[in-house]
Amino acid sequence: MGIFKSSGSGVKLKKLSREELVEIIYALQQSEKSLKEENEELKQRISENEQVISHFGTVADASQSLNDIFTEAQKALEQYLMAIRVTAGGEYTSEADVQLAQHKAEEIVAEANRQADEILAEARQKVDNALELVRRVDSEYSSQVHSDTTAE
Repeated sequence: MGIFKSSGSGVKLKKLSREELVEIIYALQQSEKSLKEENEELKQRISENEQVISHFGTVADASQSLNDIFTEAQKALEQYLMAIRVTAGGEYTSEADVQLAQHKAEEIVAEANRQADEILAEARQKVDNALELVRRVDSEYSSQVHSDTTAE
């Protein structure tokens, strides 16, 4: 619009016609609307990015939980074997005691593995969800940048 280009001290609103003033107001309203829409899009992207960051945080928590489960399983196994050694006077008294201890140890490890598998499955699902969210945001951002570039 040629109205905004002026020399000297700037646009003198009193010299503009009513139609030109309405045109300026309309252009300013359109600009404001466009800026509000862009602001909302940016807020949404920030929110989505915060969700992605949150998902990756829960994956780190899941990894720590796995470490904790295996540490606790190892401790429980060592305590159980120690208790059997103490009751047997430092040596296993029979093959049945050894088999019982082995069976109990296998149960402890199996339970730890089951819990670990559950945590890993949940963590994988969260990572997949987070990656899908990142891909979607990236795709939307790329298409927005492309459309902005072609519009200019």
